[in-house]
Amino acid sequence: MYRLILAMITALLLSTSFVANASYEAELQGYGVFSNLNKDWMLMALYSDVADDTKQTKPQRLEIKIATKKFSTRRFRQLWLEALAVEHGTDKIAAMQEELQTFFNVVQGTLRKGDAIILERTDVDGLAITDVKINYHSLAQLSEGFLDVLVQSLVGKHPPTQALKTGLTGHASLREQTNVSIRFERLEPTLPRIAEISRWGKRILASNR
Repeated sequence: MYRLILAMITALLLSTSFVANASYEAELQGYGVFSNLNKDWMLMALYSDVADDTKQTKPQRLEIKIATKKFSTRRFRQLWLEALAVEHGTDKIAAMQEELQTFFNVVQGTLRKGDAIILERTDVDGLAITDVKINYHSLAQLSEGFLDVLVQSLVGKHPPTQALKTGLTGHASLREQTNVSIRFERLEPTLPRIAEISRWGKRILASNR
């Protein structure tokens, strides 16, 4: 009921609705703020389904919007590696090294406020994958499990902050969720920035040849 009310309020205020792709339907789980050293770096929205047999949520889509004016590639990498290592341990990180490198390589320059990164579970030729987009441009395709590992680092036993976990799992107060949702929806990339990210895609494609 809480998630339904939250989704309805968000839709009324911001003209948004639940997200679905060609292969998976997902409903809004919650909004969260990824902060570190008293600074908000990323605002996030998590969409999940609910398995009928276990009643456990399975992440389908993680939307990330950059909340700070400038976000260096080094800092972006550092914050994610810290979150992943604390939750999963160094052995898991080592086993994921190749995919993590591909993920970090999609960021070809300093991220800017309003940039939108989306990791979404989808199908390609019948194979489930995690599609990675920045500002509407698909820049990488990773394993289906990559999304699960990334989300677990945010909402697992050792999240970056408890407030982030509470928000993304839909357990924050309605007022808190509505405030973050308004901030989240106001962050959008500009048209020149969208065009710039398209050039990142061309560079990534050229480097993979």
